[in-house]
Amino acid sequence: MQKFDIPCIKTGEFAALCGTNKRTLFHYDEIGLFSPAYTDEKGYRYYSEKQCDVFFTITCLKELGMPLKEIKEYIDHKNPEYFEELLREQQKKVAAQLRHLSRIQTVINTKLDLVRQGRHLKDVTRFSEVHLEKQEEDELLILSSPVFSSEHEPVFSALCSHIGTCSKYDLNSGHPYGAMLPWESVVQKQYDTYAFFFTKTSLKPEDVPPFLTTHLKKAGTYAAIYLRGNYYHADQALAKLLAFQEAAAKNPGSFFYKEAVLDEMAVEESQFLTRISLRLL
Repeated sequence: MQKFDIPCIKTGEFAALCGTNKRTLFHYDEIGLFSPAYTDEKGYRYYSEKQCDVFFTITCLKELGMPLKEIKEYIDHKNPEYFEELLREQQKKVAAQLRHLSRIQTVINTKLDLVRQGRHLKDVTRFSEVHLEKQEEDELLILSSPVFSSEHEPVFSALCSHIGTCSKYDLNSGHPYGAMLPWESVVQKQYDTYAFFFTKTSLKPEDVPPFLTTHLKKAGTYAAIYLRGNYYHADQALAKLLAFQEAAAKNPGSFFYKEAVLDEMAVEESQFLTRISLRLL
């Protein structure tokens, strides 16, 4: 029979109750962080039920990255004011982690959507037929610095700078970077002239850093073609898309948009799938 002033349970039972193991409890006791309510003359440890919440809070702080040494320092000098300060600091960390996880979730959802699109287009070999697609909502694009060139050095420099900027400011929502080609250049058969690179984002315009350039890809009807293989070899696809626009006697938008559906993360280069589109006005 227990001879304690309060009900207690053995170390193994307390460990099971709190979802931990006896080794962790022994370690916490050894460093003076969390000790049993009672230790008998034989060295057996016993814990009280009121210690469950203390252990749970220690576990939460540890999972947030707070070192055990700092948790012990708080416990050794605990008071309501210090506890409130500690909780508010951890609250900020949790909020930051939630934002980070939300962004990762957005990236995963975007990638899953692209894979589903690619599955529906599995029969595309060299390139698909041109068809009309309806874009229901405006899409916000983060733009690179202006390129308007087909020369390797300025093109590659603008692309690397753009990728770095999007990474630095957490702007990537899972869409691979794309490219905008001037309609006038394609008409002149300058198929390698890039105007801008872009990254599609799920952010609202007011949430984008003001020093960055954005472009609103307007909702509407787009003529689209899908290209299989190396997306740099798009001459025939662009020519076919331009011919479709001219035959439809529709005014074109200012740019052709070239963006990956399936890229290196999903398939080998020979199976890359790229969407090229042109807004019809």
